Amino acid sequence: MGRPSRVRVIGPLEPYATGFRRELVRQGYTAHSASNQLQLMAHASRWLASSGFDAGDLTTPARVEEFLEARRAEGYTLWMSTKAMAPLLRYLRALGVAQTPSPIDPATPAGHLLEHYRCYLIQERGLAASTVARHWRAGSPPGDVNPI
Repeated sequence: MGRPSRVRVIGPLEPYATGFRRELVRQGYTAHSASNQLQLMAHASRWLASSGFDAGDLTTPARVEEFLEARRAEGYTLWMSTKAMAPLLRYLRALGVAQTPSPIDPATPAGHLLEHYRCYLIQERGLAASTVARHWRAGSPPGDVNPI
């Protein structure tokens, strides 16, 4: 079983590791799950440092995808999705370290269609936020922000 206190985070995310650990415990994460989240944070922090980025750079959808692609290229097989990154990204956004992505501007025909689809999923179908986000990623161009 993992021990969150043994995970060492170095790099741009290091100042946030202790608070993130406490937040995971507060939310009821098991020691094993919290360790997994902290290991993902540690890897992200090392990747940010080696790429010349700071903590706030991790939260753009394109940057998160870059990190996940690097993770895949290094042979990692677990915690390979934006869903796995969600707890860390929520924590960093709550601290103001990173900005929350703004929803797509429906100024283009494609943007208008996607916004209409998002509203349909929420209002007419009553889908959960995670389901809407999954449908959104399937219908959005690469790099578009998550609507939730």
